Amino acid sequence: MSAHTTERLTSLLDRLESDLDPRDEKAIETRYRRALAWETVDRLPVVVSCPQPPSGDFEPYPHSEAVRDPEKMLFNELVSAWGTSVVRRVTTGDDLPVTIRANTGTVLVASCFGATVEQPGDDPPWARPLASREAFVKAIDRGESPDSDTVQRAEEFMRFYRERLSAYEKLSRLVKITVPDLQGPLDNAAMLRGSDLFMDAALDPPLFAAALERMTRAQLDLVQRFRPLTLNEPDGFVHQHGVLVRGNLLIRNDSAVMVSPRMYAEQIAPYDERVMRAVGGGGLHSCGSIDHVFEQYLEHPSVLSIDYGQSTMNDVDAHYRLASARRVALLRVEATREELVSGSILTRFPTGIALLYNAASIEDAAEVMRAYGRLGDG
Repeated sequence: MSAHTTERLTSLLDRLESDLDPRDEKAIETRYRRALAWETVDRLPVVVSCPQPPSGDFEPYPHSEAVRDPEKMLFNELVSAWGTSVVRRVTTGDDLPVTIRANTGTVLVASCFGATVEQPGDDPPWARPLASREAFVKAIDRGESPDSDTVQRAEEFMRFYRERLSAYEKLSRLVKITVPDLQGPLDNAAMLRGSDLFMDAALDPPLFAAALERMTRAQLDLVQRFRPLTLNEPDGFVHQHGVLVRGNLLIRNDSAVMVSPRMYAEQIAPYDERVMRAVGGGGLHSCGSIDHVFEQYLEHPSVLSIDYGQSTMNDVDAHYRLASARRVALLRVEATREELVSGSILTRFPTGIALLYNAASIEDAAEVMRAYGRLGDG
């Protein structure tokens, strides 16, 4: 930490304490809650993602610096995360919740089982797979509770966030500190084993099952460890990827795009379901196309939300028809400028959805949200 960093962070927090209005936060949360419960809404919630990070006083720090410094990480989370920006929300007028996390990447669970965590430039940290099958078997046979330097650093960051925000009357009530990215049983096992995990699924099902069993228990252990450090998370919801998620945890399931519907249903789904059931319901996230496994996702008794990484790679209209029967919410569905300005998106999807708009610029974001916001006013 440095005096200059402390000064920049203080200036940012002072500005947000002044700018944020509790009435706006309540309206945003209400809009999400109603939409994700498939109730009638004035308009669907929209989060704006913009390629222009803030500059000048609110220019973010390189991630390679922020991942080691809680002041820089807190600063970054409030000015530029997932292409979104809390500090610019007054300008954009979108429905971005004021949410932050300890952004240590995807490696928390894997780091507890001997995976080497590396920081390639300013990319997020990643885990190098274990060197051999023997090392993998030894790792998943560990009986102790999961722990690592990376986990401890995430805890330290969350404690710092809580302490720093406690000096601000409004921010301490409005900022949501959420659990960090804990991935999911399949993705965590894949980080430890690499692509050989998919050979294990076909040729050594007992090893594959043992790995997912251990990752399931480890993820749930870390959920319980991090949960007391969260702040202002509403019961039954969690803030992830810049949106409100219906469910108490979001499982990342990117690796599921590479398996068949049958393999997912028989060999992977039972572990995802165990995690979601244990926390009282949850969500599933996948990047890429999940058309082939979407129906299997909906078969989970405990799934409440499905979060897209790239919704445009999917048949969202078909997904919407299927999800409506189960009242499972669809998150970060990309809407076009025309759909938002004209309001046609609300005919296509009246409720049950949280939207994402990829703006060309801050000016574009503000213009589109003004036009879209007038739909709700009417």
